[in-house]
Amino acid sequence: MKKLNAKMLEELGESEYRELVVVYCKLRDLKTSITQMHDDYVAQATPPELNKVQAIHLLVDEVFDDLDRYLRPQCDPDSAYRTVERDE
Repeated sequence: MKKLNAKMLEELGESEYRELVVVYCKLRDLKTSITQMHDDYVAQATPPELNKVQAIHLLVDEVFDDLDRYLRPQCDPDSAYRTVERDE
């Protein structure tokens, strides 16, 4: 069982790192979109277009869902997501 837990922890670590990279890239895109929208508003004093706001909303939902899958077990131990016990 300890070997299985160690293997699962190793795979989980690799998976979490890949997920962290994906979330980082999405957050970078989100930051760029918000900065562009802000700069356009300041320069032209026009409100953002609905399609830009909707795109940002979808991106935020994706980022939250990705993080929720990995962080919910820590924040909500009674959730349906399975966690691996760490030996310390």
